Amino acid sequence: MRSASYIYLITRAHGLSTHLFNAEDFRALARTRDLNSFVESVSRGDYAEKIGLLSRESITARELNKVFSEVYVDRLLYLLKVAPEPVNKFLDAYTRRVEVDNVKRILVAKFHGLSLAVDDLIPLPRTYSVINYQAMIEAESLEDAVTLLMFTKYREVGNYISIAREYGSTIPLEAYLDRVYYKNVVKYIERLPDKGVVRNIIGFEIDLRNLYFIVAYKLLGAPQELIEETILRPFYRLTDEYINNLLRARAETLLDSFMSTPYGWASSYVAEALEEGSVADLEYGINLILSNFLKSMSTRNALGLGYVIWYLNAIYFEYRNLTTIAFAKELSIPEEEIKLVI
Repeated sequence: MRSASYIYLITRAHGLSTHLFNAEDFRALARTRDLNSFVESVSRGDYAEKIGLLSRESITARELNKVFSEVYVDRLLYLLKVAPEPVNKFLDAYTRRVEVDNVKRILVAKFHGLSLAVDDLIPLPRTYSVINYQAMIEAESLEDAVTLLMFTKYREVGNYISIAREYGSTIPLEAYLDRVYYKNVVKYIERLPDKGVVRNIIGFEIDLRNLYFIVAYKLLGAPQELIEETILRPFYRLTDEYINNLLRARAETLLDSFMSTPYGWASSYVAEALEEGSVADLEYGINLILSNFLKSMSTRNALGLGYVIWYLNAIYFEYRNLTTIAFAKELSIPEEEIKLVI
């Protein structure tokens, strides 16, 4: 029998989901004339109070990004607060993706010599994340930034710096961080009330990340031995046979090998990325697949953790989409181009 606190968590996730923008809302926001029009349209619901504190005469996309990220974190932390044990331990591990994303953004900036400020990151309270993001940003080099992770679960990321430099990409660093992240998430599944559903969801995510990193490494021309180090476990629908076929595939046959996997139906999402040789397009396609999958799981598991996991991802995608549109409006990017990335 499910506890009252568990039922309350699911109920709150349903109630909070009514605050989210839907697909039509995002299309309407993409159609707004300029940044000021966008601000007028988005200044409602959970965003009204924080945006109301900004000066409308000089508002910037960066200021809006800070608002959107703060609302995202407020939503995330609230759900963690009302979650009962052992669900709260799983959700804490699952939402560490935010922490990982922040670390990735800093390492990518250091790797490519880009400027970054703390306000560009998702603001996490010290009660949630003990990583000193400010110190990492101020570090003089990538190696110095990584040293600041020495006493965290990500401490071995520095072992992949030389490989990243060899291939001119942060993919090796990102793959390591994802491997640590999912290894931690998997530990908390077996005690959950909906462990079967959650196991399938996390397995699906791991399969997608495997596909992403395998294809990304192939685009970089990395050897099979290096790609094998990237593989995440446990597998869901991908088996060793499918993985090995992908690893052995040449660039010109990679799409065929992808189509032979249980995810062949999603080949259209990555075909263009393969044709363009774009890791960014590949990640966008993979994220879109995940978003659609989680939405279907929220419908099929509306009274369980499948819905909660969808909600946690939905608030992240809302944050990302709103920030994307804000910067696009500030740069006067046409509506047609904005719709390609939200």
